[in-house]
Amino acid sequence: MTAQKPRTKITQQDVARLAGVSVAAVSLVLGGKGRISPEGVERIYQAIDQLGYRLPATPSVAPFTRTGILLSPDCAFAAGLLPELSCALQQTGFTLIPGYADTSTLLEHAAQLLAQDVRGIFVCGKLLNAQPDTLKALHARATARHVALTGVGTHFHTGPLATIHPDNALGAHMATDALLQQQHLNIGYLGGENHSLVRAERLGGLSLALGKAGLAFSASLSQPCAATFDDSFRAVTQLIKQSPKISAILCDNPTVLLAAHHALAEGLQTSRWRLFSRRIALAGFGECEHSLKLALPLVATRHTEMATRAVECLHAQLAGESLLPDDPRLKVSPAFLASA
Repeated sequence: MTAQKPRTKITQQDVARLAGVSVAAVSLVLGGKGRISPEGVERIYQAIDQLGYRLPATPSVAPFTRTGILLSPDCAFAAGLLPELSCALQQTGFTLIPGYADTSTLLEHAAQLLAQDVRGIFVCGKLLNAQPDTLKALHARATARHVALTGVGTHFHTGPLATIHPDNALGAHMATDALLQQQHLNIGYLGGENHSLVRAERLGGLSLALGKAGLAFSASLSQPCAATFDDSFRAVTQLIKQSPKISAILCDNPTVLLAAHHALAEGLQTSRWRLFSRRIALAGFGECEHSLKLALPLVATRHTEMATRAVECLHAQLAGESLLPDDPRLKVSPAFLASA
């Protein structure tokens, strides 16, 4: 008996059979038209995820110019990126449709964007912390519709979404090198939560720069704290008291930097502590005009640079290129900022 050749092409009939719906229902869901029950839509997408189905690629008479972004309403990073990304997309003929969601409603809001025939979707900031299964499902659904899907976040993500992110380790390395050139040998790190991956990446860059200079980083020179002025103010005094030889501090974000600046200035004026009788150098990470006006050094990857790279990655994917999580194009270099 002649063996049959295995079928490798997945069709809408296969999706319909697995989902227990009609082929017409599958076509309506993929086309973003018609009224299908939420339960039916979920079964169809689960079948698409399981089978790895993709719509046949067909040339469009007129290219779609809509792009979506999924973001959390309480994410400061997303709020700063949104206007810059909208502007960068407009310059290349795209319009941006925002969708506000949380990690539990990510797929629901993504489906709403897909129904509007967007060419690409950016998943931004806190939403990248959704469950891996949720992100995998989103990736499969975007792939099935030939929609470019890219994350834009504050740190490296292992996947499944290729994520544009600042090179935090390089930023800390740059700031540390600048302090070493000023003869600071005891450099501390202030701010960031213990579980923060941004903080971890920067501590790695700090340690690497110190190691190249023949110095070792001590955990006693690191003080985590919440990104509030009061917490940062208390944390800097604690850090200096526990590490009296510290001569420079890298501050995790502009709030921490400003709090450290005020704490040191207040200590010098009142002479409450002998520890404040010497000048301690500060440098911070992030965008903050107020800090720059105070002549406080800042290293940052500007939102404009992130937005430009996001548009470049969108065009690369629409041209048929694949982006893997370790693609070097996803890492955006920082720079020392100057006051406007």
